[in-house]
Amino acid sequence: MGLKENIQVVKQEISTEEQFLEGMIKSERFFKRNKKYIFSTVALIVLGVSGYTIDTLMTEQRLKASNEAYTMLLKDANNTSAQETLKQKNPKLYMMFLFETALLKGDVEALKEVALSKENPIVADVAAYQLSQLDLNSTVKGELMSGMVLLQEGYALLKEKKVDEARLKFAQIDANSPLKQIAKNLEHYQGLK
Repeated sequence: MGLKENIQVVKQEISTEEQFLEGMIKSERFFKRNKKYIFSTVALIVLGVSGYTIDTLMTEQRLKASNEAYTMLLKDANNTSAQETLKQKNPKLYMMFLFETALLKGDVEALKEVALSKENPIVADVAAYQLSQLDLNSTVKGELMSGMVLLQEGYALLKEKKVDEARLKFAQIDANSPLKQIAKNLEHYQGLK
């Protein structure tokens, strides 16, 4: 019995080694057949990771430089080199800074520049609104604040007892605007007096 069991164990070991060698040969053939694809995939992964890392580092450097420039501008708003750095590294933040300083100084030209800017549409819209408040002859062309201007103009007309003209202004306010209900209330209550 001992000899038969030993022979059986040896056969199983040989079978296992045979399967292992067969698997190695198959994987070697697969590697030789697809060597180009495997190396290409590995190269693409390495390039992708390195590209992502470089992009992240460059973004961090731009952000750091723009933050330093903005900090310098907060200390001295007339620092032209910091303004230029901020304008190049972070145009949206530069427009915010320009808008803030224009409001503080009442600088109409700077407000016009911000209003015409494509960098930050929300700030441009608010700047256009501020321009219309400073220059009563101009009208707001933006989407966000135009309803507010119409509401203010209509209210001013109601104060002057020009109810029909005020209704025309209120009618120009977009139906989906949250200001529409306020315009309806003003129209209703002021129109009865």
